[in-house]
Amino acid sequence: MIERKLKEVGSALYRNICYPFVRMGVESRTRSIIKQGSYLDKGTELEGRNYIGRDVRLSNVRLGYGSYVNSDCDISNTRIGRFSSIGTRVTTELGSHPADGKHVALHPAFYSSAGALGFTYVEGDSYDEMKYLDEESHIQVIIGSDVWIGNNVSILEGVKIGDGAIVAAGSLVNKDLEPYGIYAGVPAKKIRDRFPEDTVKALLEKPWWRLPVKEIRKRAAAGEFDDAAAFIEKLTEEVKTKRE
Repeated sequence: MIERKLKEVGSALYRNICYPFVRMGVESRTRSIIKQGSYLDKGTELEGRNYIGRDVRLSNVRLGYGSYVNSDCDISNTRIGRFSSIGTRVTTELGSHPADGKHVALHPAFYSSAGALGFTYVEGDSYDEMKYLDEESHIQVIIGSDVWIGNNVSILEGVKIGDGAIVAAGSLVNKDLEPYGIYAGVPAKKIRDRFPEDTVKALLEKPWWRLPVKEIRKRAAAGEFDDAAAFIEKLTEEVKTKRE
């Protein structure tokens, strides 16, 4: 107990005294904005031009260029693509309990030897609590690029949200979502697609978020992002010209 309390005191001192300077360094290096009360825990990386709202906790999160996370979010073990928009109070729900009709008890002390809650009754593990999409990086949730997730959304482990998808406020995401689909509900179900099938196919074949940032900025300033059909047509012509 004494060791645990000493760690808690050390952590509190670090967060209140040292971390504000660490945060300033991250903001300067990545040209990002990190609001007061937010904390980037171990393994978290910002690609650049990111916005982190107030009282956000990111643990082992890889946030792509231009993506933002609004206030009061708690996100862990997640990879987020470029130019994605995460609303307020979005959480990742990681870990599970055995509802397999075999295990008698739901408490981790009966199937996990880790003792994460302070004690355990077993020497070995008989149930895998965590579902990883990338075990080496401990990534449990993947959110694509150009994704919009509304307020108060919960995302379960093992889920992939496709590029361009929209998740309505208050939804529970418990399975993979297709690219450019619009989803809502508990659990989240597909309402419709953002674009016709041929447009979606073209956008996935030519993911604009992989273009150099200077080119994206130039195209946006010219209004090219205001018309999907014209955007795809122009990009296709440019690719065809380069090949010739």
